[in-house]
Amino acid sequence: MRVNKYFTLALAGMAFAACSNENDPTTGKNLDGNGVVEVKIVSPTTKNLVTGTDGTAGNNKVQVEGQITVKLTASSGVQSTTVAADGGSHTVKFWNVSGPTKVEAWVNDGDTKAQGTTEIANMQMLPKDIPAYGATQEITLKGSTEQNDGKTYEMYEATVNMAIPVARLEVSGIKHKVHDVGQSCKYATLTIDGIYLDKIKTTSDGDINDYVLPSPDKAPILKDDITSESFLADDAVWPKEENKVYAYNFYPDATQMPILKIYFANATASDDDNPVAQPRYAVLKSYNSDENFQFKAGTIYRITDVTLADDNIIGDEEGNTLYGVDVTVVEAKWSVVDMSTEWESQD
Repeated sequence: MRVNKYFTLALAGMAFAACSNENDPTTGKNLDGNGVVEVKIVSPTTKNLVTGTDGTAGNNKVQVEGQITVKLTASSGVQSTTVAADGGSHTVKFWNVSGPTKVEAWVNDGDTKAQGTTEIANMQMLPKDIPAYGATQEITLKGSTEQNDGKTYEMYEATVNMAIPVARLEVSGIKHKVHDVGQSCKYATLTIDGIYLDKIKTTSDGDINDYVLPSPDKAPILKDDITSESFLADDAVWPKEENKVYAYNFYPDATQMPILKIYFANATASDDDNPVAQPRYAVLKSYNSDENFQFKAGTIYRITDVTLADDNIIGDEEGNTLYGVDVTVVEAKWSVVDMSTEWESQD
C-alpha cells in the first residue's frame, strides 16, 4: 500500500513596534553615604552594537532566513529534504515510505542549537539568523483517500510547529533627564561605562545566575562595554551610533524576570557635604509597570527610551525597589509561513 501524507509547519518571522514611558521614582532609602569602591572592569569579550530591527508601520517584519530542513523517520529509513525559508509556500515529497514515526523541521542548525544545551553566549545572532526547531510523532489518518496512477492511497497528516528558544531584548535611547530650570544636578561627574542583563541562565535547562560589574568571578555574559563617557553631557544618548541598539538574546524563565542594569564607574557629588558612592547603577526592575512581566521565547522586545533621573542612579547594584526604573516594551508579532509536505509509501 502506498501512503500519501501531509503536514504543515509554521516558521516564525518576527515583527514589532515599540514605545516607552518614564516613571519618576518616589523618595526612599538614602544611599548617598555608601562606601567608595575602587573600580576595575574585568569582563569577557564585549559584543558589538547591532542594527536595531525596524518597527515602523508597514516595515515591521523580520523574516527568519536560511534552509528549512524537513526530516522524516520511518521503518523504511530516514529521508530529508531542504527548502528555502523565503516566506513562500512549499510542497516537498518523500517517496517509498512505510511505517512513518516522526517528522522534524528546523532552520539555522535548530536541530542542535534550539534544544536546550547551547550556551547563551553562542546564541547572540541577529533575528533573521535565529535557529528554530520542531518535531512531532503524532501522525494520524486523515480519513480520506486519493487516487493516483490507478491506485488508491490513504492520506495521513501531522503538524510541526517550529519554536525559537530565546527571547530578544533591544535597548536604545538611554539618556539623563534634563533638569528643570533652577534645579541643580546631584552629580558633578558621572560616567556611563556598561549595560548588561542580569538574572539569566547560561543554557535553557540551567540555573539562574547573578552577575555584577565590576566582578572578576561573575562578570556578565550578556553585556556591552561603553567607553567611559560623561552621562551628564547635554543631549547625549546611548548608543550614540544612529539606528544601533544594545541587543541581547536570552533564555526566558517563568520564575525569574531578567533585570537590565546600567553601570556607572565614576561618580562625584555636586554637594561635598553629601558624597555619593561609586560605582553607581540604574536598575530596570519592571517592564510595562508589571514587576511580574513574563518574557516569552520567540518574541522580540524593544525599549526605545530609558530616561534616568538623578535618583534612579544609585549605589545599590541589586536595585532598591523605590528607585527601580520602569520602562515600556511591546511584544513582537509573528508572521507565519505555511508549508505543506507530502510523502507516499509502497508496501
